Amino acid sequence: MSLKIAGRAIDAWQRGDLKQAAKLFDQCHKKLSQPNHMHACAETYFKVGRYSDAQVILKKLLKQVNITPQIMSLSGDINKATGKLDAAVKDYRQAVTMAPKTPELHYNLALALFANSNIIEARVALERALNIRPDYVKALVLLGRCLAATEQFDDAQQAFTKAITIEPNNYLPHYRLGRLHVYKGNSAKATESLGASLDINQQLMPAQEALILNSIYSGGHQTTADLIEASLRIAPNNESIIAIATDWAIENKQDNPYHYYDKAWQNRPTANLFKDFINSLILSSDSSRAEILMADYEASIGKDLAWESAKLKILETQGHYEEMISLIKSSPRRSKHQMYNCLAHFALGHYGTSYDCAQKLHHSQPSNQYYLALLTTALRCLGDKRYDQLADYNKLILQANLDTQFENSPRFRDFKTDLIAHLNQLHVTRRAPLQQSVRGGTQTPGNLFAQSKSPLIHSLKHSIADVSQPFFSRLKSAGLNESHPIITAFPDTPYFHASWSIRTAEGGFHKSHIHSKGWYSSACYIDVPEVINDESDAGYLVLGKPPFKTKDELEPDYSIKPKAGSLILFPSYVWHATQSYQGKGNRLVVAFDVGAPNLFV
Repeated sequence: MSLKIAGRAIDAWQRGDLKQAAKLFDQCHKKLSQPNHMHACAETYFKVGRYSDAQVILKKLLKQVNITPQIMSLSGDINKATGKLDAAVKDYRQAVTMAPKTPELHYNLALALFANSNIIEARVALERALNIRPDYVKALVLLGRCLAATEQFDDAQQAFTKAITIEPNNYLPHYRLGRLHVYKGNSAKATESLGASLDINQQLMPAQEALILNSIYSGGHQTTADLIEASLRIAPNNESIIAIATDWAIENKQDNPYHYYDKAWQNRPTANLFKDFINSLILSSDSSRAEILMADYEASIGKDLAWESAKLKILETQGHYEEMISLIKSSPRRSKHQMYNCLAHFALGHYGTSYDCAQKLHHSQPSNQYYLALLTTALRCLGDKRYDQLADYNKLILQANLDTQFENSPRFRDFKTDLIAHLNQLHVTRRAPLQQSVRGGTQTPGNLFAQSKSPLIHSLKHSIADVSQPFFSRLKSAGLNESHPIITAFPDTPYFHASWSIRTAEGGFHKSHIHSKGWYSSACYIDVPEVINDESDAGYLVLGKPPFKTKDELEPDYSIKPKAGSLILFPSYVWHATQSYQGKGNRLVVAFDVGAPNLFV
């Protein structure tokens, strides 16, 4: 009987009816003995998103047959889907070694390397795939993304254009070319390419999203509103577009910026929509609406992981730390709440427990700078000497003056005057993004260094690179321990992968924060009010003070006086904030993150 069911499952699998195939395999998977049946079962489970079930069947298959390229490729697919990128790369490498003439295997390897930010090796794998099959469109598109990530924008455009020439009715190269134009600030060309992708596939919501971002970056207010409405008519509950639309409405101080969430929530409440909606309400301190949404979610969906996480966030903002711990202890999902457990114990002075939680979080995601910041804070609270290594500001911080890059002071003064005027024109919003740390100021949209056509911005970027690159090179010989996160995460090539400008006026400041996706972060001061001086630390950049409560209050352990033309570099895991100031004048800053390549395209 099981053999007949397996045969029917294989038929369904071959027809592409994966839902039916999975249902049939569920009835017989424990009794499968033929390798081709087990392989089809594992592949079916993988394609319907049941990765752990696919892994179980694959392990069973591997005990019965010799390893083949197809088996290793499927293993790589499963590992990649579950975020085990190192294991996926290893699997794909083995598959490529066994079948070096198969271009699809080189492409799969490149895809995993790209996802793991190993762009150079990904390019090598793609070039091998294209040597075998020069018209391999997916490989050309991924090659274009690799080239864009390493700032070879003209070559990237050529790769996308070649792919379009080969398959003009394939939406993918049009879409990626459009994203390249968005990233580079080529608004009209971005609209054209993204429009071409949507002509082929009207349901391509990432292209709709990119069109909206393109309009936001170019300052098209009415166009942005029209694009948002058009996109939400097609996909009323698209979380990404709703989040972008809400952020845009907040930054422009629109009345009722949450109407996008309200409408989608009334239409079809989901866990993902709830998580984004409640987080936005909490960030805006709209506690009454947050409580109403919590109650609505509990009534319609229940007290699941999303509800618990939101409840813990609300309790943290209210200072109810004992209640946080009680909720975590009573939850069957307590292992998912390590971060909130860590924060609650910080507030109650249980620093050893906070350290244990932070260490688990850091080990689970070593590149996550927020988890590293939690661990660093725990070490400081415990008086552990390892804190001194992670916060060795004398070694880890660069303070430099950009005027050294100009022939004389008048030349730099003229450059600075022109740059201030140009940056002020780019501050087109009325409020900073809700998720960002700035209060009482605005932030420029998009990636400043990549988008700007101004020679002033290009000159600034080159000046910053000339000053910062020698510093980064010196870090390797600065006496840092080999296990120091700055050394272990040292990028092959430090890229400016995100950049923006912040402008604050009297009373404006930055809340304490870190940059979770960076390696090094910065503050480059373009204009500084005269009221920021030696008399107090008003307006200063301060380091070391966390944004959450600790029983023994931690003060900043390092401060820097801003000066027009000064560049400050510091590790991205270091808590940093700016003090507010009173008086006339704007504090105008260009900031950027340095690290792995930007993968926006």
